[in-house]
Amino acid sequence: MRTFIATLTLGLGLAASVQADGIFKWVDDNGVVHFGSQPPKQEQVEVVKAPKSERFKQWQQEQDALIAQRKMATASEPVSEKTAGDSEPAPQPEQQNTQAAVSQAEKAARALRCRNAQQRLQELQSHARVREVDASGNYRVLPEQERQQRIQQARETAQTNC
Repeated sequence: MRTFIATLTLGLGLAASVQADGIFKWVDDNGVVHFGSQPPKQEQVEVVKAPKSERFKQWQQEQDALIAQRKMATASEPVSEKTAGDSEPAPQPEQQNTQAAVSQAEKAARALRCRNAQQRLQELQSHARVREVDASGNYRVLPEQERQQRIQQARETAQTNC
Protein backbone atom coordinates (compact mmCIF):
# COMPACT_ATOMS: atom_id res chain seq x y z
CA MET A 1 0.00 0.00 0.00
CA ARG A 2 2.84 2.42 0.81
CA THR A 3 4.46 1.67 -2.53
CA PHE A 4 1.19 2.36 -4.34
CA ILE A 5 0.74 5.73 -2.59
CA ALA A 6 4.36 6.72 -3.21
CA THR A 7 4.06 5.79 -6.91
CA LEU A 8 0.78 7.66 -7.23
CA THR A 9 2.23 10.77 -5.56
CA LEU A 10 5.33 10.68 -7.76
CA GLY A 11 3.21 10.22 -10.88
CA LEU A 12 0.96 13.14 -10.03
CA GLY A 13 3.97 15.31 -9.26
CA LEU A 14 5.55 14.52 -12.61
CA ALA A 15 2.29 15.13 -14.44
CA ALA A 16 1.96 18.56 -12.83
CA SER A 17 5.52 19.52 -13.73
CA VAL A 18 5.07 18.43 -17.34
CA GLN A 19 1.82 20.32 -17.59
CA ALA A 20 3.42 23.55 -16.34
CA ASP A 21 5.76 23.93 -19.34
CA GLY A 22 4.77 25.59 -22.58
CA ILE A 23 4.75 23.98 -25.99
CA PHE A 24 6.26 25.72 -29.00
CA LYS A 25 6.04 24.83 -32.70
CA TRP A 26 8.46 25.91 -35.43
CA VAL A 27 9.59 24.92 -38.92
CA ASP A 28 13.32 24.58 -39.65
CA ASP A 29 15.14 25.47 -42.90
CA ASN A 30 14.42 22.03 -44.36
CA GLY A 31 10.66 22.41 -43.83
CA VAL A 32 10.53 19.98 -40.90
CA VAL A 33 8.00 20.87 -38.17
CA HIS A 34 9.35 20.67 -34.61
CA PHE A 35 7.64 20.82 -31.24
CA GLY A 36 9.47 21.53 -27.99
CA SER A 37 9.37 23.10 -24.57
CA GLN A 38 12.23 25.52 -25.37
CA PRO A 39 11.84 27.81 -28.41
CA PRO A 40 14.83 28.29 -30.73
CA LYS A 41 16.51 31.70 -30.81
CA GLN A 42 16.47 32.63 -34.50
CA GLU A 43 13.31 31.07 -35.90
CA GLN A 44 9.68 32.07 -36.17
CA VAL A 45 7.86 30.24 -33.41
CA GLU A 46 4.17 29.52 -32.87
CA VAL A 47 3.08 29.15 -29.25
CA VAL A 48 0.86 26.08 -28.96
CA LYS A 49 0.51 26.29 -25.18
CA ALA A 50 1.79 29.37 -23.38
CA PRO A 51 3.67 28.88 -20.10
CA LYS A 52 2.80 31.15 -17.18
CA SER A 53 6.32 32.25 -16.27
CA GLU A 54 7.93 35.68 -16.27
CA ARG A 55 10.64 34.34 -18.54
CA PHE A 56 8.00 33.54 -21.19
CA LYS A 57 6.56 37.05 -20.92
CA GLN A 58 10.04 38.48 -21.47
CA TRP A 59 10.59 36.16 -24.45
CA GLN A 60 7.23 37.20 -25.90
CA GLN A 61 8.19 40.88 -25.66
CA GLU A 62 11.49 40.15 -27.41
CA GLN A 63 9.65 38.29 -30.19
CA ASP A 64 7.24 41.20 -30.64
CA ALA A 65 10.18 43.60 -30.83
CA LEU A 66 11.91 41.37 -33.39
CA ILE A 67 8.78 41.27 -35.55
CA ALA A 68 8.46 45.05 -35.32
CA GLN A 69 12.09 45.47 -36.39
CA ARG A 70 11.51 43.21 -39.40
CA LYS A 71 8.45 45.24 -40.35
CA MET A 72 10.46 48.43 -40.00
CA ALA A 73 13.22 47.01 -42.22
CA THR A 74 10.75 45.98 -44.92
CA ALA A 75 8.91 49.30 -44.66
CA SER A 76 12.14 51.26 -45.16
CA GLU A 77 13.32 49.27 -48.22
CA PRO A 78 11.04 50.92 -50.82
CA VAL A 79 12.12 54.36 -49.59
CA SER A 80 15.80 53.60 -50.24
CA GLU A 81 15.09 52.40 -53.80
CA LYS A 82 13.76 55.79 -54.93
CA THR A 83 15.88 57.85 -57.29
CA ALA A 84 16.79 61.47 -56.76
CA GLY A 85 14.47 62.63 -59.59
CA ASP A 86 11.36 61.13 -58.05
CA SER A 87 9.15 63.44 -56.09
CA GLU A 88 7.96 62.04 -52.81
CA PRO A 89 4.18 61.78 -52.51
CA ALA A 90 2.53 62.94 -49.32
CA PRO A 91 2.37 60.12 -46.77
CA GLN A 92 -1.01 58.46 -46.66
CA PRO A 93 -2.82 57.94 -43.35
CA GLU A 94 -2.21 54.18 -43.53
CA GLN A 95 1.54 54.74 -43.92
CA GLN A 96 1.53 57.19 -41.03
CA ASN A 97 -0.27 54.65 -38.82
CA THR A 98 2.18 51.89 -39.69
CA GLN A 99 5.13 54.22 -39.18
CA ALA A 100 3.74 55.27 -35.80
CA ALA A 101 3.19 51.63 -34.83
CA VAL A 102 6.71 50.72 -35.93
CA SER A 103 8.09 53.70 -34.01
CA GLN A 104 6.24 52.63 -30.87
CA ALA A 105 7.42 49.04 -31.30
CA GLU A 106 10.99 50.23 -31.75
CA LYS A 107 10.75 52.33 -28.58
CA ALA A 108 9.33 49.35 -26.70
CA ALA A 109 12.13 47.11 -27.98
CA ARG A 110 14.78 49.63 -26.92
CA ALA A 111 13.19 49.96 -23.48
CA LEU A 112 13.18 46.18 -23.12
CA ARG A 113 16.84 45.91 -24.18
CA CYS A 114 17.69 48.72 -21.77
CA ARG A 115 15.93 47.03 -18.86
CA ASN A 116 17.52 43.65 -19.65
CA ALA A 117 20.99 45.18 -19.93
CA GLN A 118 20.59 47.00 -16.62
CA GLN A 119 19.42 43.82 -14.88
CA ARG A 120 22.27 41.78 -16.37
CA LEU A 121 24.79 44.46 -15.39
CA GLN A 122 23.53 44.49 -11.81
CA GLU A 123 23.67 40.68 -11.63
CA LEU A 124 27.23 40.59 -12.97
CA GLN A 125 28.43 43.34 -10.65
CA SER A 126 26.77 42.06 -7.49
CA HIS A 127 27.98 38.46 -7.74
CA ALA A 128 31.68 37.60 -7.78
CA ARG A 129 30.99 34.06 -9.00
CA VAL A 130 28.60 33.84 -11.92
CA ARG A 131 27.35 30.45 -13.13
CA GLU A 132 25.82 29.79 -16.50
CA VAL A 133 24.46 26.75 -18.30
CA ASP A 134 26.37 25.75 -21.45
CA ALA A 135 24.90 24.15 -24.58
CA SER A 136 25.17 20.62 -23.15
CA GLY A 137 23.27 21.59 -19.99
CA ASN A 138 26.28 21.69 -17.65
CA TYR A 139 26.98 24.53 -15.25
CA ARG A 140 30.20 26.48 -15.53
CA VAL A 141 31.59 29.38 -13.52
CA LEU A 142 32.67 32.39 -15.55
CA PRO A 143 36.34 33.30 -15.17
CA GLU A 144 36.92 36.83 -13.86
CA GLN A 145 38.19 38.08 -17.23
CA GLU A 146 35.08 36.86 -19.04
CA ARG A 147 32.88 38.31 -16.29
CA GLN A 148 34.55 41.71 -16.78
CA GLN A 149 34.03 41.47 -20.55
CA ARG A 150 30.35 40.76 -20.05
CA ILE A 151 30.07 43.68 -17.64
CA GLN A 152 31.57 45.94 -20.32
CA GLN A 153 29.18 44.55 -22.96
CA ALA A 154 26.21 45.12 -20.66
CA ARG A 155 27.34 48.72 -20.04
CA GLU A 156 27.63 49.35 -23.80
CA THR A 157 24.21 47.84 -24.44
CA ALA A 158 22.71 49.94 -21.66
CA GLN A 159 24.35 53.12 -23.06
CA THR A 160 23.07 52.53 -26.59
CA ASN A 161 19.51 51.63 -25.55
CA CYS A 162 18.85 53.79 -22.47
